[in-house]
Amino acid sequence: MKKEIENNRKAIKPSWVELRKNKTDREKELPRPEMFKRSKGKQVILDKEFPNITQKTLNEVIASRRSLRQYKNVKMTKEEVSYLLWETSRVDFYKSSAVFRTIPTGGATNAMETYVYLQEIDGIESGLYHYIQDQHLLVLLDDNNDLKERVNQSLWTQLRGANFTMFLTATPYRSEYKYGFTAHKMIAMEAGHAGQNLSLAAEVIDCGACCLAAYKQDLADQVLGVDGIEEFTTYAITVGKKQ
Repeated sequence: MKKEIENNRKAIKPSWVELRKNKTDREKELPRPEMFKRSKGKQVILDKEFPNITQKTLNEVIASRRSLRQYKNVKMTKEEVSYLLWETSRVDFYKSSAVFRTIPTGGATNAMETYVYLQEIDGIESGLYHYIQDQHLLVLLDDNNDLKERVNQSLWTQLRGANFTMFLTATPYRSEYKYGFTAHKMIAMEAGHAGQNLSLAAEVIDCGACCLAAYKQDLADQVLGVDGIEEFTTYAITVGKKQ
């Protein structure tokens, strides 16, 4: 049991000394992985300016941030949804070998994709969307009648009336290509950075967030339509208005 625990811990304490002894796929000059994932479907162009959102100080949002698991039964606006995604998952600039985002991403490798389940949003129909990060828009993936129940079950019934639920996925090879076996710690850290940004952005719009590590892996992957190998769920965050 002790040996198993030690092996499991290696993912969060990789040896960079060992990495230097091995050639990564980048060093082998293998083909570079895709920088962004594309989806086809109905598009929702999101706002890039937020005139109706009153900003708060960093001190205010840090002081008020607490995990919130129950939400007020009121609608959120398209502007608020746009703001949350803008501050959490947008891309500011990219070139052929690097992606620069609003959050830190290990070696600018951009290992993360963003999906959102939306309900009770003024100006956006309910459904599951893929966020196209370099274009700041949403693509509708699923709006079937049973979607809400499937999302809730994938979260161990922790949806609890949230208007906005973000699923973060890892596309590991983007980081593995450059960093080999040391990539996985950075992939987990990247999701954590996004979760914190979303939690603080939620406070600005008088919402609360709850970051969830406990979800049903296979069912979450199935809901998002990812293969669970080359792309899989790493984090889920619910957001809704405070009571």
